[in-house]
Amino acid sequence: MKILLLEYITAGGLNHAPLPASLLREGTLMRDALLRDFSQLDEVEIITTCDTRVGLPAVVQQAIVLDHKSNQIPVWQSLLQSCDAALIVAPETAGVLTELTQLIEASPAKNLGCNSKAVELTSSKYASYQALKNASILTIPTYIASELMASNLSLNGSFQHGYIIKPNDGAGCEDTLYFADIEGLQVWLDLNPEKQNYIVQPYQTGTPASISMLCKDGKAWVLACNEQKIAMTTTDANQQFIHYNGSVVNGLSLLHRATFEKLADSIAHALPGLNGYVGIDVIVDGEAIYVVEINPRITTSYIGLRESLACNPAQLIWDLADDSSFEWTPNLTAKVVDINLNNKNE
Repeated sequence: MKILLLEYITAGGLNHAPLPASLLREGTLMRDALLRDFSQLDEVEIITTCDTRVGLPAVVQQAIVLDHKSNQIPVWQSLLQSCDAALIVAPETAGVLTELTQLIEASPAKNLGCNSKAVELTSSKYASYQALKNASILTIPTYIASELMASNLSLNGSFQHGYIIKPNDGAGCEDTLYFADIEGLQVWLDLNPEKQNYIVQPYQTGTPASISMLCKDGKAWVLACNEQKIAMTTTDANQQFIHYNGSVVNGLSLLHRATFEKLADSIAHALPGLNGYVGIDVIVDGEAIYVVEINPRITTSYIGLRESLACNPAQLIWDLADDSSFEWTPNLTAKVVDINLNNKNE
């Protein structure tokens, strides 16, 4: 059984561009965790590609090195033709994850991730908001920046704690800013007219958190209830950027597991194209849990899952894909595991 595993940053997805240090660190940790876990499945051969600027993974049967002259898409298409299954971790930005998911769907390989329609929908934060709202799932009001600024909505009470602006198709906290007032947001948009299609959300107070879950055919199984490490940095231009510095895997399991499980079921039912591992970003504010966005792919919290659950999460992903009568493993642990992406604190 051959499985193609690709983590976009380390696998050569940016082989024609500089490698951002923060993305490289996060991508390498995810890659190594996935390769370690999947390589321990019975009778499985793992295949991947590797950017020549990145160290070769320690545990893999076949790694094809890609340099700046390589055209990665044809290479991946060719590999898919000889693989039985594939799992790709890539950013939603500019439709990258959607395009790569469609490559899998056009090949003989079984897709271990979400289908392309679900990926395309959840790659748009605005479309995700509309889908969640239509399913009566509590979420944060979301507006297209140009439309918001042209209306009086920006003055309503929901923005009493400030404004968050970010790319509609961004991954993680990419280019995400906080503004305390509408005037600061307007000045920034005037200076960056190309970002009128960004989305704006009211700043929601509470605890940043995430759900790591498995999905299939409208059903969900919660793996972990995580607390997220979110920080703000003020620049010389008095702009406040929001950063993701890691997570505490199962840090919120004792407090919120039952509520997170109910929410996971609702999301899986509303979006039955979600499949395999999915991450849900939420904000916990008292008894209310607001869905921020849906990540139709492996997320950073996966790095700590094996230690937290005391089992191989890749085995669960594989069993879910391979067995129409998947049964949840009831004896999983929920050890708290800290994932730190901030080099300065190490």
